[in-house]
Amino acid sequence: MKQSSDILRQLHQKRVRSIHLHPIGSIQPKQHSGKMRALVGLLLLSIALSAISSASRAQELGRCEPTKAVKVIDGALREGKTLQQAMEMMIKAKVFDGSKACITFIRETSMTMRDAHPSAFKSLWMN
Repeated sequence: MKQSSDILRQLHQKRVRSIHLHPIGSIQPKQHSGKMRALVGLLLLSIALSAISSASRAQELGRCEPTKAVKVIDGALREGKTLQQAMEMMIKAKVFDGSKACITFIRETSMTMRDAHPSAFKSLWMN
């Protein structure tokens, strides 16, 4: 638990440090749209997770394995499943530990694997 709280603290510190203001004092429009897109993607992901949280409580969660999670999500989306169904499959595959940090790691991993697994990348970042 201490390790995951340290990771969350580090992520929060990086997020706070990454905000750069324009010399006039406002966020530049290009930065703003990218940040908004990331926030919307995270919001959609958290909604999907909250919708399946009751189902996941009945199941034992596994370890956080972002690479495998991206592959599971991408495969499910290519089969025509919804993001919620893809998340359920990810939980059943025991590659998600239920933490917010794991969600962040999965999204970041999908960014690095976007060429090989474009459906997961689009779903987690572009919606």
